[in-house]
Amino acid sequence: MILTPPGFSPGNFYDFLYVMSMPKPQFIYLSESDIPVGSVLPWSVYLRSGELLAPAGFMVTDALVQKRLMMALPMRAAQATDRGDRRMVVEDGGERDKESPAHTPDPLKYLKHNAEGVVLTFKLPVDFEPRNERVEFYGRVPLQSVIVSAPTLGLGAGQTWQNFEGLPMTVQVIFGRSLCMFKTTVMRYSGLPSGHLFLRYPQEAVTKSFRQALRVDAKIPASITMADDYTVPALITNLSGCGCAVATGFVLGQPGTRLKVAFRLKIAEKNRVVSIPCVIRSIKGKLSQQMRYGIEFDEEVDESVLLTLKSFVYENLAER
Repeated sequence: MILTPPGFSPGNFYDFLYVMSMPKPQFIYLSESDIPVGSVLPWSVYLRSGELLAPAGFMVTDALVQKRLMMALPMRAAQATDRGDRRMVVEDGGERDKESPAHTPDPLKYLKHNAEGVVLTFKLPVDFEPRNERVEFYGRVPLQSVIVSAPTLGLGAGQTWQNFEGLPMTVQVIFGRSLCMFKTTVMRYSGLPSGHLFLRYPQEAVTKSFRQALRVDAKIPASITMADDYTVPALITNLSGCGCAVATGFVLGQPGTRLKVAFRLKIAEKNRVVSIPCVIRSIKGKLSQQMRYGIEFDEEVDESVLLTLKSFVYENLAER
């Protein structure tokens, strides 16, 4: 009689043999002749650590780009047509095996086409201060690249994003109730069909969750119109998509009083005037000092106004 361990079955045993017989990951070191200047990479290129260096389709535009690639000791996955003496096998349990692309966790796995706002923070050689540019999220190639619209540089026709490939930047993406932040570099610029950037896929990202009503501190001058059409000045001290807090030296009314608040928001360097019907929900302060009112916006606010509020809140959250 043959003794077998609990849970053993022939099917499990054959599955085990199949897994053990699978070929180990193999890679090929690249030479300059493999990535000539002016060529487009037919395969993805990796670092020794397994981190993506350049995706398939990357253009080796000049000798400088080629030199940067070669300095990193680039590798690609082995193919059936490669000679055996060029292959390097990744051993089980080794550092390469743990960090190879197949074993790399995806730090952006929850980011799909649900991005509601993307801000790039970068500093060009001619800049004194970093820029915060709002861009569109076009998509991502998992573990290879993140694709966004290319912001305007404003440096004249002779300077395009092709001149700044390799530029480091910080990306901040807002999706759902989360803010995701990561560091990256510009891998490649493409002008067709419209200008867009391929950003290096991050190895890690930080994601923060926000409460249901995303709110930002602010100092926004506003005017409050009361029921008798009397208008008084006020200052918005924080703002969300569903309400705001205002400070004023005037009495606006009691909780439940209906008002209209008007103010100007700056979004993506453009000023937009917003006028919203609202209702007082809370009151703090004394008549001898500034009164502070908690105001809730009307639920039937126009969709374009809500989008403006949301864009302002997201942009300011991302810039923190």
